[in-house]
Amino acid sequence: MAGRRLKAAVYVQDPTTREELVLLPGDCPEPEVAVLIPNPDAWEVPPGECGPEPIAVGEPAPSGSVSAADPEADEADGTGLKKQSPRRSRTSSASS
Repeated sequence: MAGRRLKAAVYVQDPTTREELVLLPGDCPEPEVAVLIPNPDAWEVPPGECGPEPIAVGEPAPSGSVSAADPEADEADGTGLKKQSPRRSRTSSASS
């Protein structure tokens, strides 16, 4: 069961410290903890390999900077928010 990902939340007792552990979906427990989870419904099928988490598409850059590919980047003030154009009030002309 080592190297597999959980697809369901699981509560187990740590074999060394006897603490209650809460393992969440997507977690890859250590082999000594994984053997405590015999229910096959708790594991991904087919087994997902544990490794570095992939970066999801559309996440902000780690530095928080605006991407050059963003067409609105020129209008941003560095906070990633689009600058608002000043509002102009309408004046009504009364012709008598």
